[in-house]
Amino acid sequence: MTLEIPYSPDLLRIARKVVWYDRPERTLEDLDTFLAHLMVYGSPADVAVTGQYVPAEEFRRVLENAPAGLFTQEVWQKWHEQLGMPVQPLPRRRFPDGSFGPEPGHFFGR
Repeated sequence: MTLEIPYSPDLLRIARKVVWYDRPERTLEDLDTFLAHLMVYGSPADVAVTGQYVPAEEFRRVLENAPAGLFTQEVWQKWHEQLGMPVQPLPRRRFPDGSFGPEPGHFFGR
């Protein structure tokens, strides 16, 4: 799915808030990044506004393909429950040698 251009002022404001390190227009071009960051950093009001433009199925798709390291356990569980999905383990990084990153909440060497 892609959002309709020109983007609404509300979506631009939310994109600027949840992905503060990039231009809001560029953030909205990458719906997966926008939604993942919204789910972690957005307020309930931000989610409600975005829900007027993006169906719940897109939020589910983002959870199924979530990037490693963004979601906290609490947010991960909340969104799975809210969308009626079974809670899966948090995503982990896979390294070129086939190994995985540290267990969630742990750092290498600690």
